[in-house]
This record gives sequence, structure tokens and C-alpha cells, in this order.
Amino acid sequence: MAHFTLKQLKYFVCVVESQSIAEASRQLHISQPSISVAIKGLEDVFNQQLLVRHHAQGVSISANGRRVYERAKELLRLSNELEQDSREEDELVAGTISIGCFESAAPLYMPRLVAGFKRLCPGVSIQLHDGEQHELMHGLHRGRFDLAFLYDLELESTIVKEALNAPHKPYALLPADHHLARQPFVTLAQLAREPMILLDAVPSKSYFVDIFTQAGLSPTIAYSSPSIEMVRCMVGQGLGFSVLVTRPRTSVTYDGQQLVQLDILDDMPDSALIMAYLRNNQPTRATRLFMDYCRTVELAAVTPLAASA
Repeated sequence: MAHFTLKQLKYFVCVVESQSIAEASRQLHISQPSISVAIKGLEDVFNQQLLVRHHAQGVSISANGRRVYERAKELLRLSNELEQDSREEDELVAGTISIGCFESAAPLYMPRLVAGFKRLCPGVSIQLHDGEQHELMHGLHRGRFDLAFLYDLELESTIVKEALNAPHKPYALLPADHHLARQPFVTLAQLAREPMILLDAVPSKSYFVDIFTQAGLSPTIAYSSPSIEMVRCMVGQGLGFSVLVTRPRTSVTYDGQQLVQLDILDDMPDSALIMAYLRNNQPTRATRLFMDYCRTVELAAVTPLAASA
């Protein structure tokens, strides 16, 4: 009877998800010929073509390969759980957690969470990825991520979600010398009269615009960028205001300009940062412990340093 290995399945799953043997080679730190041989071995075992090779254009999965891919992911998940559970009696925790985080929130929250958790569970390896909301959801469904940190906006019912102790109310970001920056707070009507710098990342883009349209206002979008620091720098240079949820713990931009964060007086829908996983893919022990740790951490930002007079 022919046999296959978990290593072969791991290589196959990585190739399917990266759609490229070359990219899988980079991610796994394994030579391309070794990956090709492993997948050819799987195809020989199952007597089926699992991948369609496209010259200079990567690979795509066959119909038979799709069925094997889904089973392979489940086998790898069970293998990981068995390995972790076998260590419980010795009170050791090991394994790998793959985590995706919304790109504007990732720099502020993930390094701190990972560093704190690693002090408690040094045997757990954590792989971090950042991206937009649709990329994180795709990663959860494809089995690329065990856990995702994203905002509770336009999410599917296929995930289990839990709000984190992080800021969730939008605020206005203004250059320190802006005439509105001297006020204790601002209103949407006041902001709508100024040019807006929009964080152009899905679903933030529509969320921030909807805040105004639901109040019967039409913001004038002067510039947009998917980078939160680019948005902050453009505000710092006096090109307009922005509305954000993530609160960096500094009032200074990359290029040394001073900013002011002001609360917005109007009632607005919140945008809670959550951790989420697929409903039909229960977290491993290591993932559960990481989630437990995240529940204990206060993520609310301290008040940024006041701008210079």
C-alpha cells in the first residue's frame, strides 16, 4: 500500500494557497525541486493530478486536488492539535499560530500582544500577516490564519467574533495649528466644511464616509491613502483632516509634524476591534491560550502627548 506524509500534505497546502511552487518555496524555506517531488509523490499515491502547472504563471488546483486540499487541511489541523494536546500533561505549550491583523491596527497592537504572550509561552511560534478585511476573511476561509484581528464591519455569520478592549469610537485628526484644533471637541458639520484625507482601506473607506452621509453631510475628499501613516502625514502638512478609529500613541508624524486628536460630539456607529475564527474550525490549544492572554490586555490608548504651542 502506498503511503503519504504530513510533510507532503503541508507542502501541497502551501502551494495551493500561494498558487506558486516558487512562493511556497520561499515561505517554507524548502527548495522548489523538493516541493515538486513531494507533490508528484502525492499525485502518484492518489493516482490523480492535483495541480495544473502553467508555464511561468504558477499553478492552479484541479477538481480532484480541491477535494484532497480540504482533507489535507483538516489532517494538518488534527495533527497540530494532537501534538499540542500530548504536551498538556507536562504543562508545555508548543505549536504555531498564524494570525492575520487589519493593516492599520497591526503596528499598534500586534507587537505588544505577541511580545507579552511569548513571555508566558515561549514555545509557541507566531506567524503574523497584515492586510485588508477581505484578505483576512479569505485567509480564514482558506485555512491560512488560525485567528484574525479585524474591525466588526460587514462580517459574515461564518465566524465567531469577540470584541477586544480597544478604542472603538471614531475621532477627528487635525494639524496642531488648525483653527478647530483649539476646541475641546468638534462636530461632523464642522469637519464637513474642511477637506478630508480618507483612509482608503476596505471596509474603513465606506465606514468613514457613511458617518457623514448618515448625518446628511457630504465630506469633500481631497486625498486618500490605504496607509494610516500616510494619512497622518498629509494631515500634519495641513492638507485636511481625517477621521480614524486606531489611535497611535504619539502626536508626531513620521516627518515631524504635530497632530491633535479630538473627540467628535455626534452620535456615530462604533467600530470595534475583534478577534475572530471560523465557526467550523475550533482553535487549537495554543490559539486558545493566545486569545485568553488578549482578553487580559488593556489596548485602549493613552492620551497622546500634547502638541507644542
